Amino acid sequence: MNLLLAMILYLAVGCGEWYLALRRTLACARGEKTLLVCIVFIENLLGLWVLSSFIRTNNWFLAFSYSAGASAGALIIAMRNEKPPAENTHPAIR
Repeated sequence: MNLLLAMILYLAVGCGEWYLALRRTLACARGEKTLLVCIVFIENLLGLWVLSSFIRTNNWFLAFSYSAGASAGALIIAMRNEKPPAENTHPAIR
């Protein structure tokens, strides 16, 4: 596989896996047990696929690309949900 294409693929997988981790946290907080189990299954498959590919190829560019994808996923969500902090309305904390 072309190195550039592989790096883009790993970047997308890293970004997607980060999104799944965020969605897993929401599913856990909301009590969506079936969705939680499915997300964990998919996350583990993706993570093991990346790990096995890295072990076979020993290509650090792909590992960095995967990590950069996860960072990009975090950045996209942070930029999309950027809101000013809410004022403290709890009377005991004022």
